[in-house]
Amino acid sequence: MNSSNNNYNNNIQDQDDDIEIEIPIDEIIIEEVDDDQLLDGESEIEIRTQPIDNNNNNSNNNNNGNNKIGDIYVSNPNTPRNNISLNKSIPISIGVGDTNQGNSNSNSSESIEDDGANEKVKKSKKDKKDGEKETENQDIVPFLALFKFADTTDKILMFFGALAAVINGAAMPTVSIVFGLVVDAFKPTKFNEDPDYDVYGTVRSISFYLLMLGGGVFVLSYLETTLWMISGERQSNKVRRQYLESTLRQEIGWFDTNKANELSSRINSDTVLYEEAIGEKVGRFIHFVATFIAGFVIGFTKGWQLTLVITSVSPLLAIGGFFTARMMTQMTKLGQDAYSRAGGVAEENISAIRTVATFSGENLAIDKYSENLKEARSVGYKRAFYNGLGIGFGQLVILGTYALAFWYGSTLISKKVINSVGGNPWTGGDVVAVFFSVIIGATSIGQASPCLAIFAQGRGAAFKIFQVIDRKSAANPFSTEGIKPEVLSGEIEFKNVGFHYPARPNNPIFKNFNLKIKPGQTIGLVGDSGGGKSTIISLLERFYDPSEGEILLDGEDIRNFNVKGLREKIGLVNQEPVLFATTISENIRYGKEGATQDEIEEAAKLANAHSFITQLPHGYNTLVGEKGVQMSGGQRQRIAIARAIIKNPNILLLDEATSALDDINERVVQEAIDMLMRGRTCIVIAHRLSTIRNADVIIYIRGGQVVETGSHDELMASQGLYYNLVEKQTQQQMYNLLDMNRSRRASTFSDVNPLLDSFHVSKRSIRKREPESSKKQKEEEEKKKKKKSEDIPMSRVINYNKGEYGLWFFGFLSAVGTGAVYPGFTMVFTEMLTIFQNPDPNYLTEHANFVALMFVALAVGAGISNFFQGFLFSVIGEKLTYRLRKDCFSSIMKQDIGWFDLQENSCGKLTSHLASDAALVQGMTSQRLGIVLQNLLTMLGGLAIAFYSGWQLTLVIIACFPLVIITSKIQMQILAGFSKNDGCGPAGQVASEAISGIRTVASFTTEKQVVELYKKQLKGPSREGIKKAHISGFAYGFTQLILFCTYCLSFWYGGKLVGSGVFHATSTEISNNCNDQTIPQLWNDYDVCVSAINTIYGFNAMTRVFFAIVMSAIGIGQASSFAPDLAKAKVAAISVFKLIDTLSKIDPSSEEGERINIVVGDMEFKNLHFAYPSRPDNNVFRGFSLAIPSGTTNAFVGDSGGGKSTILSLLLRFYNPAVGEIFIDGHNIRNLNVKHLRSLFGLVGQEPTLFSGTIADNIRYGKLDATQEEIEEAARLANAHTFITQFKDGYSTQLGDKYTQLSGGQKQRIAIARAIIRNPKILLLDEATSALDEDNSKLVQDALNNVMKGRTTLVIAHRLSTIQNADCIAYVRAGQIIEKGTHEELVENDGAYAQLSSRQLNH
Repeated sequence: MNSSNNNYNNNIQDQDDDIEIEIPIDEIIIEEVDDDQLLDGESEIEIRTQPIDNNNNNSNNNNNGNNKIGDIYVSNPNTPRNNISLNKSIPISIGVGDTNQGNSNSNSSESIEDDGANEKVKKSKKDKKDGEKETENQDIVPFLALFKFADTTDKILMFFGALAAVINGAAMPTVSIVFGLVVDAFKPTKFNEDPDYDVYGTVRSISFYLLMLGGGVFVLSYLETTLWMISGERQSNKVRRQYLESTLRQEIGWFDTNKANELSSRINSDTVLYEEAIGEKVGRFIHFVATFIAGFVIGFTKGWQLTLVITSVSPLLAIGGFFTARMMTQMTKLGQDAYSRAGGVAEENISAIRTVATFSGENLAIDKYSENLKEARSVGYKRAFYNGLGIGFGQLVILGTYALAFWYGSTLISKKVINSVGGNPWTGGDVVAVFFSVIIGATSIGQASPCLAIFAQGRGAAFKIFQVIDRKSAANPFSTEGIKPEVLSGEIEFKNVGFHYPARPNNPIFKNFNLKIKPGQTIGLVGDSGGGKSTIISLLERFYDPSEGEILLDGEDIRNFNVKGLREKIGLVNQEPVLFATTISENIRYGKEGATQDEIEEAAKLANAHSFITQLPHGYNTLVGEKGVQMSGGQRQRIAIARAIIKNPNILLLDEATSALDDINERVVQEAIDMLMRGRTCIVIAHRLSTIRNADVIIYIRGGQVVETGSHDELMASQGLYYNLVEKQTQQQMYNLLDMNRSRRASTFSDVNPLLDSFHVSKRSIRKREPESSKKQKEEEEKKKKKKSEDIPMSRVINYNKGEYGLWFFGFLSAVGTGAVYPGFTMVFTEMLTIFQNPDPNYLTEHANFVALMFVALAVGAGISNFFQGFLFSVIGEKLTYRLRKDCFSSIMKQDIGWFDLQENSCGKLTSHLASDAALVQGMTSQRLGIVLQNLLTMLGGLAIAFYSGWQLTLVIIACFPLVIITSKIQMQILAGFSKNDGCGPAGQVASEAISGIRTVASFTTEKQVVELYKKQLKGPSREGIKKAHISGFAYGFTQLILFCTYCLSFWYGGKLVGSGVFHATSTEISNNCNDQTIPQLWNDYDVCVSAINTIYGFNAMTRVFFAIVMSAIGIGQASSFAPDLAKAKVAAISVFKLIDTLSKIDPSSEEGERINIVVGDMEFKNLHFAYPSRPDNNVFRGFSLAIPSGTTNAFVGDSGGGKSTILSLLLRFYNPAVGEIFIDGHNIRNLNVKHLRSLFGLVGQEPTLFSGTIADNIRYGKLDATQEEIEEAARLANAHTFITQFKDGYSTQLGDKYTQLSGGQKQRIAIARAIIRNPKILLLDEATSALDEDNSKLVQDALNNVMKGRTTLVIAHRLSTIQNADCIAYVRAGQIIEKGTHEELVENDGAYAQLSSRQLNH
């Protein structure tokens, strides 16, 4: 809704401006309207509309020629207007009388549009359905559009891959011709023509055709698979790069309405679906289509009559396939959306894991994640039903076709119908050739159907991806258009600027805002939190564009500048600095691409960062951790300042740049910033007025308007708002001065701990060297554990579905039924072939009818079993995916914070694993496992039939099987090896970090650097993907070659066995068929009859063995075709179960541990030694000890990075100390239940983390069962109630992604309210008021003082005014307390604290 909604509300209140239009009821179509709400017994309704100013006729009049007559509402004429629900759209349709009315700016859902033809719009149910259909079609992309990123190389690869697929696909139906020749070679009537007819010689000649065909298929299969896989890998990588690049080029306003966590989740999950849809599956699909076409071409050329009969049932297959594909597409899209939302929840909570842990929000996060997964699971069930229905129906039609074909074929033979192709009567060979060619062609459609489902998924995924890629950015940093200034003088002017955030169109920030800044001026911005100060900086950076007015830079509209060129000339240091998970050096280099190490160090020195960086074990090569978590707040800020300094900008924007620094560092950094500001236009936002006292102009902003402007002296003389603000801060400073002048007392503290040299070597005593033998033994144990873990996933996956034993049982029965179809087919089919060889037409007709009925029964059974197999195993797969994802996320939420500090457990990598691994493990169940089980049973059934029918031929053919099995095994092992070195995790992390920190990326114009880094991270997986393509293609081709060789060997050796009499008829069969009735009628003499009958029954045994083996081989071939999926599934399973099995050192979900019944609040730290897990060689504490009495306020001051925040982290058990203990009320916190322990604390951090959702939800996060009254009371105590109620939706206001709709002060106050509502026993405040202006800081500090009464409180502060009343103040330096006492005692002691206090008073 835009600003027109305000007009709309005003129109409702102002009745005098309305006009009334009465329209007969029969000209109005009303749908889905609640009678009680709208038509309460009345036959007429009243349409009221706000007249439109004709002066606006041309404004925004580009809506496809549709004219609007204004905002409308519908009501009962007798109903008071203020009773109407304005938030509910009422679907209506009315005639528009005046087409000359201008186009309203309203986007209200109640607007009325003219269709431009009949000047009337009627929204009927048909229109609604058409609209839904159109929306559905718009949510997928055309298939060919998937390949729009293919370059010339890709097109060449796809062309030759497609050509190979076409020829390879046509090869299979060609086998039917060869088999027809084989059948005719065993034709018994040939003995009437030639008593010495040599069956073996004829078959031997024909069998060599198969050998040549197999060689060609080997080469073609290799090319088909390899070329398409390489092409898919190349294109998907391009799309990933394009998607990231397109995401990074969007204006910041777009991110306010599109969640960054969902965007980064999509790059990991949807691109996988896209790659599947453009890779080898396309080659397989073309292969199957070519098989279909070639099969029918051969069929029509060999016998059009039979082909036509078989083809008559094709429409049934087409209808079933179309319906299935349509439903699968719809279900896939719904499932993707749900999974995408779940991924967003995961990233949000993992990235804010410290806040989640503090407030014990793990279960809430898991529940929220699970709810989205449940929705996707429900959609999956529907998809499983339609998929099973489609497969079952297809099998029913195909096998039903067999019955029809053989029945009709037997009729053609028995009636001696002339085959028009050869001019001879139909033979068994003709029927078999036509039947096999057409059936192979028809079956290929069924084999192609899974590809259609994959294409549907890929098209749905591509829609979301391409939507981002194709979107035109309002401020594109990659664009080369616009003015590229070499230098900017820095003259800035805001002229009549109007602006609202995209996510809150009804809450304007600026209205007719005007401001002029001269070149080289330093401008200080002060005022209330949320007044618009930070918005000025955002508009200057072109994070947003004003909705009205213009911003001039050096006299030129800012929108005319090249975006990158503009931002390169502007340096920004934010209130909350964002660092990336790389080294300190690389983070600083983000400010200047190609900066030398000397330049980096010089910038760090200016930012007072060089000293602490060089003290780190790896110096400038130290990894800062994800989002800089390995650095303290002050260290992060100094690195960010160094990043801005190295940029050397013309315009400097400082948004509370020194708020996170202690006084010493603030003074030094402020001096560096003062030097940097010389000769530059600078805009400084500050709550500490001392930092802007010397600004050329100070501007007081309130409610989006400049209310005061002037220098410090001028504003003080005017005694306005700024004067009042200064007075408040001065009074506070005077209060501090009076405190210092109180009676000075000698320090009574003798427990100052100096930094002793012995502490530097203490790590040797903590981490003793292990003997070499012990290390080797541990390595061996680790290898064994790893090997063991890699051996168990398949069994664990099945056990993971133990709750579905009923589904497994019936799924297994269905797979048994489906697996029995092909052995049953072998028996029935070979019986039919034998019948075709019998020259007696009566015998042929009688037995053929019976066998046809057998085929019908087989068809029904196959349809039912295939449906249940597809449906049940898919349901099992959906349940498995749900459980695995939920348990993986639950395991992640259970881990200790130190686990997240490790590079391999970054947010990007973890969300990437969640998105893909669980779905890949489904490859072990779902339809794939059903198909593998089905094929296993097919193979066993086939082998049983083969051994029974002719063990000699069976053993010879089985000798070839090890080659097939070994090939498949090697393929899986090699592919699994490549899958292990996937390497997509680092690329996913790069994308996730860049999208999450988009403002920093945009400000420092590092979009190209990010994209280049992402490309670099993709190179490894791309190389492995190409290797995998070659191996997969070779293995697939070799498997096919072995099958053709098996066919050749089968016919050759089978012909030899029949010809030599090994396969022969029994004496009973000979006596029944060679008698006085048959010899004169069918055979020349008795010897001919014996030879013929032996040939018939020998042919029956040979074909039964052959088809039993062929069906088994097909089973193995199909199973091996899933090798890439199973290989990935196995590796993913190892990864998933490794994550699930990871034991947390500090498990917040554990119910074990003590609970303190009555909490007093006494705390004691005893001899703590601690180093962060990611920096084990850099000890933070070495023998740290401190006792804190209950009910006291204890403050910690000192250098940034000295260990102050670490004290809080250890108290909350984010980490465990290596040595030493922490006690609360005499209880060792290691023995306490973790959740209970954390419930004792209320934490307000230095950089507050909020979650997407409403403001009320974020405050309720501190107490899940809080009432609305409790929420509002907490907000009042935190001085947040006033600004919250000013929002249109109040406490129901939705916070945008990364809560960018709120100012820093507003975010901090909501975080304080969240801590207050918890009513904690112990309060932890880590710079809780640093982001607030002076007014709010004092009010919130007063509120905190009230909350602190009677509670044990730990405060970390750089502003000493906030802690001077503390019962004990401890000065922490390098992990040691160098002095402690009250404010008066420490000032009197004249140590480090006194010096710090003196500097602040004089500052």
